[in-house]
This record gives sequence, structure tokens and C-alpha cells, in this order.
Amino acid sequence: MTKLKSVKTPELDTKSRILQAALEAFSQSGFYGTSINSVAEAVNIKKPSLLHHFSSKEKLYGAVLESISTRLLSELEAAMDSSENEKEQMLSVMDSFYRWNKECPNETVLLLREMLDNPQRAATAHNWYLAPWLERLVELIRRGQQNGRFHELEPMAFLYNIIGAQHYFVVSLPTLKQILRASDFKALLKQQRQELKTLIELRLFK
Repeated sequence: MTKLKSVKTPELDTKSRILQAALEAFSQSGFYGTSINSVAEAVNIKKPSLLHHFSSKEKLYGAVLESISTRLLSELEAAMDSSENEKEQMLSVMDSFYRWNKECPNETVLLLREMLDNPQRAATAHNWYLAPWLERLVELIRRGQQNGRFHELEPMAFLYNIIGAQHYFVVSLPTLKQILRASDFKALLKQQRQELKTLIELRLFK
């Protein structure tokens, strides 16, 4: 198991430091490959101290997913408030999503692991933390369709293609950075952002 780097950021309280270390652990090793002890060691606290804040690994994992979902939903609402036009709203939301992918790769990887690593937990999951975010995006597409700005397509299928492609790109970046020259890698980042915008415009916009 990969040993986690110690999280010593002094300005964060203990609970925030636990969440930060847990995010790194779950993104690196998945739910089943992460132990409460490894997270506690990364924060330089004892296991009972961690369990005081989060009574189980499931509770800790859920708190990490909830923190990601809350921030994504907040950024989505801010993007939606930037305009009343569905096309501009969609481009703003996807630009915000692109920045999140780029700036928070651990969160991107963790969400992919949630989809791939935990099918047996999915059957008994009580909370789907990203559901509100996806539901708001579906609402946006359907409203744009009703107002004649978007093509008639299945919103969830469209969103999953966009989100899946962008997630795959982000998790591939460490490998691509080693393969490509620095100038080519920088150009790729810029081009990917434009490709995402172009795909949305061509596939969704009338």
C-alpha cells in the first residue's frame, strides 16, 4: 500500500486535515485499499481521534464525496447565475467543470474509482452525493430543448459522454506529460479545452 504524505497544513482544523488526507488516500488506493490507520497516520493523529470525527471508514468516505459534491454544485449554481441563456450557461458550467478537473485531479480520480471499484457497495448505497449536480445539468439541457436552443437528445447520455471523456483525459495527463515535449503538453491542455467547447456546440446547440 502506498504510504501517504503527512498532512501538516497548520491553518486547517483536524477535521479538514482528515478529509484532505482521506481524499488523497481514497484517490490513490480506492475505498478497499485505504485503511483508517493510514489516514490517521497521515494526519499525525491516533485512530481513536479520527473515529471521534468520523465513526467509520464508510462515514469518512461519504464525507469526502459529499465535500466534492457540495463544491461542484456550488460552482454549477454560480455558473448558472452568470446568464439566463441556456447556451451561455452550459458553456460556463463546462468551463467550470474543466477547471475543476485540472485543479483537483485527486477528486477526479476518486470519482472514477467510485464508479469502477465499488459495484458491490452500489447496491446498498443510501446516498448518491453527485445526483443533485447531475440532476441540475439534466434540467438545464431539458430547459434549453424546450426553449428551442438545444437539439433533442437524451441529456444523461450526452452528459456521461462529455464527463467520461474529460475524466479519462485528466487521469491520462501524468502519462501524457512524460510522453510529450513540454511545449506539446501545454498545447494539448489548451486544445482539449477548445475540443470540449466545440463538442458541446456541435452536438447540443442549434
